[in-house]
Amino acid sequence: MTDDDTTDEQLLEALGDGFLGAGQRPAPQFAAIPRWVRVANVPDIPLPPIPRLAANRVSDGIRVDGALDEAAWVTADWSAAFGRIATGAPVAPSAQVAFLWDDDALYAGYRVEQSDIRATTTRHHEHVYVTDDDVELFVAGARNYYELGINPINTIYEIGWHWLEPVVASGDLDTLERILRIDQQFYYARRDGEGLGRVADLAWELPGLRHAVRVDGAINAPEVADVGWTVEFALPWAGLRTLIPEIATPRVGGHLTVQAYRAHHPRTDPAADARMAAQFPGSSEWYGTTLSAMGNGNVHNPERWVQLELAD
Repeated sequence: MTDDDTTDEQLLEALGDGFLGAGQRPAPQFAAIPRWVRVANVPDIPLPPIPRLAANRVSDGIRVDGALDEAAWVTADWSAAFGRIATGAPVAPSAQVAFLWDDDALYAGYRVEQSDIRATTTRHHEHVYVTDDDVELFVAGARNYYELGINPINTIYEIGWHWLEPVVASGDLDTLERILRIDQQFYYARRDGEGLGRVADLAWELPGLRHAVRVDGAINAPEVADVGWTVEFALPWAGLRTLIPEIATPRVGGHLTVQAYRAHHPRTDPAADARMAAQFPGSSEWYGTTLSAMGNGNVHNPERWVQLELAD
């Protein structure tokens, strides 16, 4: 084992049970992120069934303002409240997601309960979940997937993920060369049973993405009892195809592989918050809830993600 392969044990403890190893942190823009991590597979334990969800088709377009007050959102197929990421067990405060679609885009809406809404991260591409509550969306294909997160003040980060094994197996050396030359990247090492892992392009951006947030309360005012916040995303199909080429022209009866996540910082345990801040300056302890339970703290196992049906 070389020095570069040595696991940062304190960082690994902070990341939780979905992570099996973590390398030293890189020097570039994303200094809080490890250079590599090794994530756990879905464990062989009983888990709740993967939920079923439908995205209703809309014909009049969607105004992306974060309000979610259009009739299409009111009648959408809203998910059950997210459960604990490892088990699916109910937990408060709640979060829900719903999807809509038209010929131009996939739309995602989130309803998030939060009695003390705080947010400080304002730099684009900063991983907002480290310091703030956020909600996240994942959209997967066979060789790539997209990750998008947003905090209550509408700061987002995006990642384009590239699985290496199918690229190498296909002999597509031009694509492999392009992935290996990504400037701002880190590596999820291979899981058990895999030959290679996946590379994250930390600076990737979805062409045409639109996003908005509405807050019911007062941000960074703990003396005010807040209600929560809502999020609206519009992901153009044409933009998604630049990362996931197999996403076809949308049609009724088609399916997408998706997952939704919420990071929550309860800020109720000062000692735990201090331990997390020692690893990630400005952070506090957080936990994850998801649309589909993952069996551990790792949301990055698409085998447990949801098949979203494009409905009429």
